[in-house]
Amino acid sequence: MLHVVEWDASDADLIIYTDTSLIGLGFTTPHHLIGFWASIPTNSHLSTIFYYKALVIASAILWATGLVPPINCLLIYLDSLNYIDMFNSLHAQEGYNKILLFTVCILMSSKISLHVFHIPGADNTVADALSHQLLETAVTLLPGLKIHHFQPPHNALGPLE
Repeated sequence: MLHVVEWDASDADLIIYTDTSLIGLGFTTPHHLIGFWASIPTNSHLSTIFYYKALVIASAILWATGLVPPINCLLIYLDSLNYIDMFNSLHAQEGYNKILLFTVCILMSSKISLHVFHIPGADNTVADALSHQLLETAVTLLPGLKIHHFQPPHNALGPLE
């Protein structure tokens, strides 16, 4: 089961910003000067921007589970109130339950406590640039940023209900 601990943004061990465009996915952790980008998967069973926003969140969480030392409190900023509602209620529209379950399983197995907060798109410039594959722009916005390509998790892309 999940171990529930109350915490706020100042207690976060890691802060990640995510974004999605019609051509790609992007996430960054400015404190570590690391950014990631991927093209929109061609093998997903849904092709909505909402699904891709959920996929980039799952990808960011999966990446965070590999950090040493392990993190306990993860804060993710994104510009979609729908995804925040989905995760906070653990209730998804038809077609999105598999990716929500995948994300919850990652959190439970890694014992990471997650908070997802809204950020206006205009304030999410680095993740936006990464999702649009504007890598030079991302580095200009956050000097010293090291950018890596990532593959979204295949087991989150499987057949949906």
